[in-house]
Amino acid sequence: MSMNKPVIFETTFNHYTGVKIIGQGGTGRVYQATDDAGNMYAIKLLDSAKPNSEKMKRFKNEVEFCRRNQHQNIITVNDHGIFIDDKKHSPFYVMPLYKGSLRTLLATGILPEKVAVYFAQLLDGVEAAHLQKVIHRDLKPENVLYDEAQDQLLIADFGIARFEEEALYTAVETSPNARLANFQYAAPEQRSRGADVDHRADIYALGLILNEMFTGGVPHGTGYKTISSVAPDYSYLDEVVSTMLRQSVQKRPASIEVVKSELIGRKQEFVTRQRISELKQTVVPVTDLDDPLIIDPPRLVNFDYEPGVLILFFQQSVNTKWIDAFHNIARYASVTSVMGKGPERFSFSGDSARIPAQETQVQQVIDHFKAWLPVANRVYEGMVRREKQVAEEQQRKQLQKEIEEQERRQRILASVRI
Repeated sequence: MSMNKPVIFETTFNHYTGVKIIGQGGTGRVYQATDDAGNMYAIKLLDSAKPNSEKMKRFKNEVEFCRRNQHQNIITVNDHGIFIDDKKHSPFYVMPLYKGSLRTLLATGILPEKVAVYFAQLLDGVEAAHLQKVIHRDLKPENVLYDEAQDQLLIADFGIARFEEEALYTAVETSPNARLANFQYAAPEQRSRGADVDHRADIYALGLILNEMFTGGVPHGTGYKTISSVAPDYSYLDEVVSTMLRQSVQKRPASIEVVKSELIGRKQEFVTRQRISELKQTVVPVTDLDDPLIIDPPRLVNFDYEPGVLILFFQQSVNTKWIDAFHNIARYASVTSVMGKGPERFSFSGDSARIPAQETQVQQVIDHFKAWLPVANRVYEGMVRREKQVAEEQQRKQLQKEIEEQERRQRILASVRI
């Protein structure tokens, strides 16, 4: 939408010029804007013509959540400020500009094999929010942006999300009876006055979107167009959609993890499992190496010398697996050492290593030890990575076995008559 004149947005350190309106809804407008360097952004401005404290607090929650976001399938807020116009103060935030959305992709049609990949991205983004105790509550294709350069979907518009961990931002809980701007993707409980709305409302919306990505239509009621009718190779998804669209909240999958398990069990290798990293406090793939000895590899920080014994100190304690890697680095790399003082001769305890050494040998032993450390760290990381890959593959095979057993049971129940 063209404008009569540019709109100027200022933050503490930046200056943006809104050149056109690219979105408009009940909560405000979205502008295409440029900064002083000519970089393009999108700016979401909250309409505060009718002051509403609840709306302001929701907007604050959205800004805070997206500012700290590090997940590739959720939008990130780059900057934010207050727009002052005719004595009215309206908050806004700045984010990367994406010229398309999932609605854009749906309008042009999506190949079945691409639907599977895009849906996996949707699952990752929504699950990442759920793992951080955030429920979107308004998932629809218009609220899923498309990054054409990365061929990637990003969840946006958390403005009416329910933040269960309110202590992070405000002590306000979004009213469960708040009217949604678009009821087409709303779960049954969102239409019932006074009903509790939890993360399974997002799972319901994802079921609608999955079916629509294949068929072009949003399923409601019975007799809707199924995935098998347009993409027989993906007929197994009809059952997944059916469970996600259960009217009863309790009968839907309990989490995104359960939905992913169903897909992994059907040998969809593109689906990844996620968790909260204890070290990074962000959402990471299950296969991510969340290990303190890999995040911050052991390094030599100090030494001491007692009669006949050299003591070397690390910045943190090492574990038995790392010690095993150190003792056996000669299997993986060519190492040199002082006679009789190779890697296998060191003993370890907590954050220290010990070895008998004469005064004249101390410097040489330390120099060799420093050269061995990077090798030991690489060997250790390789060991941990292989173990996780084996464990993940075993879990996938177990899920596939369970799904095959379920399907076998269903076939028998459907075909055998008494």
